[in-house]
Amino acid sequence: MVKFGDIITAVATYCVLQILIAFPIAIVALPALGVSMEAYYAVGLTSVFLSMLIVGYLFGEEIKKGRRDAILRIVVLSAFYELLVVVFQPTLADWGLLAKETYLEASRGTTVSTLEWFLYDLSRRGNMFFNIILVVALGFIGLYVGSMLKQPSKT
Repeated sequence: MVKFGDIITAVATYCVLQILIAFPIAIVALPALGVSMEAYYAVGLTSVFLSMLIVGYLFGEEIKKGRRDAILRIVVLSAFYELLVVVFQPTLADWGLLAKETYLEASRGTTVSTLEWFLYDLSRRGNMFFNIILVVALGFIGLYVGSMLKQPSKT
């Protein structure tokens, strides 16, 4: 069984790697793909997969001791981290204004009711659901493949 400290270290490594991988990919890919939400998601999902692949490789021996349990714990804790990122994203400067302007532009010429704003917020929660499902799936695949690439150390 994998120690909880190893799981925390693996998730912290994932968090750091994801930032270190996502930024350079975004700098290269966004101008080439065009600045759009689809390109932003492609960069994010690529960084999640590559980060988990590296974490799987780095922690391969620990993961192999209890593969299913270790991968599950790392993925769930990583998904929680991603959930926090998505939940706190609206606190970034002007993000709320961007979201509101985008919605109002799509609904040009109409008055937006409180119910419609509620439904718009509900769609954000659906987006969180989608993000978590993707992080769990890509995280599982990345950790599994990364741990399989790690050769057992010779003792």
